[in-house]
Amino acid sequence: MISLFYPSILAFLLGVIVGYRYRYKLKHFLSYLIISIIIAKFLGAFPYYNLPLSFEFVFAILGIFFGNRVLRREHYDYNNIG
Repeated sequence: MISLFYPSILAFLLGVIVGYRYRYKLKHFLSYLIISIIIAKFLGAFPYYNLPLSFEFVFAILGIFFGNRVLRREHYDYNNIG
């Protein structure tokens, strides 16, 4: 059972890393989520899975939003201090 979720977990972790490293706050969460679900539907499932869409892609997008919203560092401009 864990082997079914292994690529999705890795995609989420990679998305968290990418979202954490992205400097600017991502906006329009709902529109990005709807577009990513449509794209995941056209991508199809991972080979040999009987699923209607690519959950790896959706989990990567969710990881990007999680890393960007929750773990994001504030961007400071060190050139304009004092």
